[in-house]
Amino acid sequence: MKIAVLVKEVPDLEAQVGIAAGGQALDVEKKRVLNFFDEIAVEAALRVKQALGGAEVYAVSAGHGVGVEALRRALAMGADRVVHIDDPALHGAGPLVVARALAALVEREGYDLVLAGKKSTDDEAGLVGPMVAELLDIACVQGVTALGVADGTVSADRETERGTESVKTSLPAAVTTEKGLYEPRVPQVMGLMKAMKAQVPKVSLADLGVEATGSLRVRGYQPPKARPPVTMIQGDTAQVVAELVHRLRDEAKVI
Repeated sequence: MKIAVLVKEVPDLEAQVGIAAGGQALDVEKKRVLNFFDEIAVEAALRVKQALGGAEVYAVSAGHGVGVEALRRALAMGADRVVHIDDPALHGAGPLVVARALAALVEREGYDLVLAGKKSTDDEAGLVGPMVAELLDIACVQGVTALGVADGTVSADRETERGTESVKTSLPAAVTTEKGLYEPRVPQVMGLMKAMKAQVPKVSLADLGVEATGSLRVRGYQPPKARPPVTMIQGDTAQVVAELVHRLRDEAKVI
């Protein structure tokens, strides 16, 4: 059995972000990590491998000049191998171009199960995993909080507005992981050292027969509007309620 994990390298959540080039670019502190939800996907792949035995887990990432550190983290956690799609055309590429590249590589490498995080913590789009499933023409279960794989079947739970939904589908299939599915393991020192020394194979879009067409273009960035200062209303309950209603109705005009 082959398990493909789609991973993305993203800025650390504590990295400083600013607007540069007159609103045409972002200036992001160079602190990059494996996307939190993808780390859960790697953990899920390793749990499935442990349960089934004999499975191979490989991680793939797509990006120009970024992605290697995320792949090394996956190796340190226990992935068997990694592949990096590195191409200049991927710089600023939209989710569909990235999905096409990932789908082409996964199809080339072979797969029974595709795992990915529910979304990435930089753009929070949540599009690439389902797009890859669509391009591969396989079922996709999104945002799972419980997962089981046995006898060629995927069993998963996902949280919806109406409660917990239980889903079953046959392999091959794709699954995107939600917070709470598993707690990602902390790699051991030997695993980290081995991952740092590992050669990360690279392929280009041309190698995969993929063209970078149809990407979205960012027109510009703007900082969020400054929030007004917090006002504390003093007085007894009746006075506070009356003043609050006045401000909501006559000043904020929300009621």
